[in-house]
Amino acid sequence: MTTETRMTTETGERRRDVLAHLRTHRGHVIHVVDPFKIEVAEAVEKAGAVAEAGMPALLLASTDYEDFEAVMPAYVDAVRAVTGIPTILHFPPIPGRGFPVVEEADSVMLPALLGSDDPYYVWKSLLETYDLGNGSGSAQPLLSAALTFGRDDRSYARMGTRPVGQDEESVARYADCTRQFGFDLAYLYSRNERVNPRSCEIFRARMAPEQLLFVSGGVRSPEQVDAYLQAGADYVIFAGALETPDWRAALARLCSAQRLQRREPILL
Repeated sequence: MTTETRMTTETGERRRDVLAHLRTHRGHVIHVVDPFKIEVAEAVEKAGAVAEAGMPALLLASTDYEDFEAVMPAYVDAVRAVTGIPTILHFPPIPGRGFPVVEEADSVMLPALLGSDDPYYVWKSLLETYDLGNGSGSAQPLLSAALTFGRDDRSYARMGTRPVGQDEESVARYADCTRQFGFDLAYLYSRNERVNPRSCEIFRARMAPEQLLFVSGGVRSPEQVDAYLQAGADYVIFAGALETPDWRAALARLCSAQRLQRREPILL
């Protein structure tokens, strides 16, 4: 671990600088575990497996959740106990409460839903979170420009999110916005369809070099992983591919992507 990937919190605790870590280990896959769908014992097993497979981080995320404060601290502790890779939270905010955060996590993703009809989910939730003090702890914030591609009734009902057209003009406009506002990363997501690799190419070409590009949605094959990485994605995110009884075989298959096989091992 290099010195620039560590940071000191207000309490003096030495924690990993997750953003620097992610910038250092671009060109990989990251698994998403839904703590409100996956039992903690299974999450612990998968956390150890993805770390052993060389993934640089683990995402804990869900669109819907209840009793966050009761569930998440112990869940994060259990996952962090079996892996040295950063644990990143990714949950939508709740009006009046902001983004949910637990101090046990290494980092928390704070998305601005640029395609939402509701300004709360575009920017007001970010201000509310800091006003409530949710963003003042040791979990490092990652500011994300979040964009949905393809019809997604669930996200629209929950957060007013309209899909972004995958024509070059629309994609370029959001890519320019991501750069101009200085987000740490762009997160391109499709629940029911797939993000076009060309959209990744446009974002990568128009974003600043230090900004990260995540792409997610329906990723289940090594060929998809290679296509997105070749198109300029820094990280290909997947969840459902491992939500099967034979998830270990599915993990091995995803990690057989040619671009992953050519990577140097990550030293933690």
